[in-house]
Amino acid sequence: MPIVHPTATLISFSVLSVLGSAVLGCGAPPPSDGDAPEVASLRGEFPLGSPFGNALSRAEERIVLKLVDDVCGDTWCEGDHDFRFRHLFCDANAATCSLMFQMALREGGGSAGRWRWQVCRTGGFLDFDSLVETTSGGYQWLTDAYYEALSACIG
Repeated sequence: MPIVHPTATLISFSVLSVLGSAVLGCGAPPPSDGDAPEVASLRGEFPLGSPFGNALSRAEERIVLKLVDDVCGDTWCEGDHDFRFRHLFCDANAATCSLMFQMALREGGGSAGRWRWQVCRTGGFLDFDSLVETTSGGYQWLTDAYYEALSACIG
């Protein structure tokens, strides 16, 4: 049985789109949210951009998603799957953040090209500063705690 970080939960959703003969990888265009009919129901659970829900501004969400994507190439994304990090919703009241992403098996596998929605729910995170460290010079990176929680969930 795999060891799971106590504050991380991975939720898997059904296969949403097949890219046919499209080549997966960094150069391939990511599937849009419009390709996935279930995204509307996911958005109901994760009210993205809601002033009453998300503890992150859109700009903060984009920064964290970029940092997660940057780390991905050297960690979780080295394996057999391709990742597209889409949305991040943090609930300060519940001290949890939910990272929504798409995942597909790279070329060569029997289910290559089938994108599935995944959600990593991580506990103990309240806001942007609990996810990202910033130097006085403006350099930013994921906090160790958030990196570890994502690694436990995605890995």
